[in-house]
Amino acid sequence: MTRRPAFRSAGTAAIMLILIAQADVVHAQGMRGTAVTTARYFELRPIGRDTVAFAAVEQRPNGTYLYEGLPISCIAQLHCIRYRALDKQSAVMLTQDVGMTAWGLGMEGLSATVQLRARAGLGGDLQWPRSDDPFDAILAYAELLRGDFRFRAGRLQSMSGLGFTSFDGGEVLFTPTRRWSMQVFGGRSLARGVYEPRHEALEGVERFFPDRNALLIGAQAAGEPWAHTNVTARYQREIWTNRSALVSERASLDVRSGVLAPVQLSAGMDYDFAFGRIDKSNLNVRLPVPDHGVVLELAGSRYVPYFELWTIWGYFSPVAHHEIEARAAWRIIPALQVHGAVGYRKYDDTGAQIIFEPLADDAVSVTAAASWTSSPRLTVDGSYRMERGFGAYLGSGDVAARYRVHERATVTLDVSAFQQIEQFRLGDGVVLGGGGSADVDITSSARLSAGAHIYRQTWDNRAGDTDWNQVRGWAALRIGFGHDPGIAARGDR
Repeated sequence: MTRRPAFRSAGTAAIMLILIAQADVVHAQGMRGTAVTTARYFELRPIGRDTVAFAAVEQRPNGTYLYEGLPISCIAQLHCIRYRALDKQSAVMLTQDVGMTAWGLGMEGLSATVQLRARAGLGGDLQWPRSDDPFDAILAYAELLRGDFRFRAGRLQSMSGLGFTSFDGGEVLFTPTRRWSMQVFGGRSLARGVYEPRHEALEGVERFFPDRNALLIGAQAAGEPWAHTNVTARYQREIWTNRSALVSERASLDVRSGVLAPVQLSAGMDYDFAFGRIDKSNLNVRLPVPDHGVVLELAGSRYVPYFELWTIWGYFSPVAHHEIEARAAWRIIPALQVHGAVGYRKYDDTGAQIIFEPLADDAVSVTAAASWTSSPRLTVDGSYRMERGFGAYLGSGDVAARYRVHERATVTLDVSAFQQIEQFRLGDGVVLGGGGSADVDITSSARLSAGAHIYRQTWDNRAGDTDWNQVRGWAALRIGFGHDPGIAARGDR
């Protein structure tokens, strides 16, 4: 679908930029920010649907069919359908990220913050997701500090036990004591993950939504009820602006505690009022043993996929899973550190009809990694992960070496390999990859980074299968600008 340029999304950001631009007029005390320009090259092979005449396939004794040695789905005596890789396509994408904060805007305690992103396609025949959306205002807000209060207004984002929440509106934070704070917030809710109003993000399905914007209201309380323990509780509700239906209503509770030091505890959960259930819950126990360079960790969780009520997925019953994982890290010598983890995951009953045989409903994972710093210039990292059970068998390994060739330049070389077979499969093949990158500090405030990787797929016993080989590359220029007089003064001391 063709999207209209998101000029309306840029309105708040434009106001914020004008405010920041006036900083020199009112003798701003400081402004700091970064600008990152990134170009990426992708290669992919799209999948196309193809029909094959029934007479051209081979029927096996067990009733299945083969075409050119590969399984194919057929309607007897009519035709067969396969999905094959089309010709290789590529694209070059350019993104421009700018983030800055300015303060001293003529009023004590007033500052402004923006984080903007622009994107454009520079060529190629591949339509990369969101390449037709030229602009995003990820953050664009003004902030005012007054005593125990902090006020923010504009495009805001918060991270909590309920995930990332973005909205156009305002929030008030009240901190009456060092140990306690309360916050209220509200405004127009943005579509999840795309930093856009819903009436723009849902443009392609607009006929299903007479009013496609939603209002968000919520509150959060955080505090330290006793020493070394922090508790955060949050509630938020979203409803269509015409009040025709509820979009979501959820709450979360997160706790971190060190009262059993050196043991560190953290736990969290979120509750979905619409379904009357706990969607996610987790418990993490961490035990550092500094004298032996060891850190032990045990984590357990339950997860139920969450969907907003307006989506079709809200009418289904997501399958929950329980997971437990034990992790350990050991710094054997100052130059060598090793990591390891073992995990087990169990899925609830899907209630689906079993046709041939039931799918696996559990999975076991094993991870091992090591990092070796042979000198101040050279570091080598390696890792291996194996997972088998539900979904697939996965085996993957990575090795990377970073070498500082100059005080301003570092190069990295890496190789990788992975294989994934069974239910959701790559097949009997193995993907091999390799490449490198370089980082150069051009000046104290400018860094240039670039890299490229090549991936090649090999087959053990299906040499005529689809070619999924591809090349990916990228280059980024990061420039810092502005200054902070406070930092300069502290540096002089």
